[in-house]
Amino acid sequence: MKKLILLLSLGLLLTGCMKDDVIDVIDPTVEVPEALKIQEAKGLKLESTITSSEVRMNVKLDFPGVYRVKIRDIEKNLVSQEKLTANEGDNLLKVYVSALEDDSYTIELTQDDHTLVGITSLVVQK
Repeated sequence: MKKLILLLSLGLLLTGCMKDDVIDVIDPTVEVPEALKIQEAKGLKLESTITSSEVRMNVKLDFPGVYRVKIRDIEKNLVSQEKLTANEGDNLLKVYVSALEDDSYTIELTQDDHTLVGITSLVVQK
């Protein structure tokens, strides 16, 4: 019985320590809001450059594939990185930043091989 309780406690501890996703893909059937429309063939656009907890972002791509969304602090240190499988055209995402300190950051979109696709700035203020 003690072993079972120990195993369950360890499982809960490990589950509780797992990192939450920073990026969520928004349902692809949702129409792109005017504030997030991108005229060019590819690009990156935030709904707002100042946020406290989350911000919507449009990633427009000229071909589908695996990409990386990287958040860097003002000194260019990598704070967060997530892989994303994206489609050609508009890809609406939600970026959660509530765990970040109040500061300025850059959000970079790169191909899976780290080739830069787009970059934008973000200010977190709580």
